[in-house]
Amino acid sequence: MKAIRRFTVRTVLPEPIRPLARLATNLRWSWHRPTRQLFEGLNPKIWAESSHDPVSFLGLVSREELQRLAADQDVVHRVHAAAEDLDRYLEQPRWYQSLGDGAPACIAYFSPSSASPRCCRSTPAASASWPATT
Repeated sequence: MKAIRRFTVRTVLPEPIRPLARLATNLRWSWHRPTRQLFEGLNPKIWAESSHDPVSFLGLVSREELQRLAADQDVVHRVHAAAEDLDRYLEQPRWYQSLGDGAPACIAYFSPSSASPRCCRSTPAASASWPATT
């Protein structure tokens, strides 16, 4: 039987740690080690169970545990510091904006995750530097 509708259930976070939702849904977490460490530090066991996916992680944490985390001022401080760091990251100008009127009309980019091994070669040094250069 074909599904008529699809629903996504999202965790309602307590107000003091509500910025975790924004941190989880912005893909920056995937290359930003401090954000991943924040989620892992909240509950390492559930972080592993979630396959290191912050949205899944938030769905696996019990309501009681979320309330406990929201009552911990150290956790609240770390969550808000991470959210402020994300805001600064999103607001600062990027290299493309600095080009002004000299910016090219279009830019090509390549993703190592979609590259076929038959069409290109990657060196260990190139692979190691990829997250820092994208």
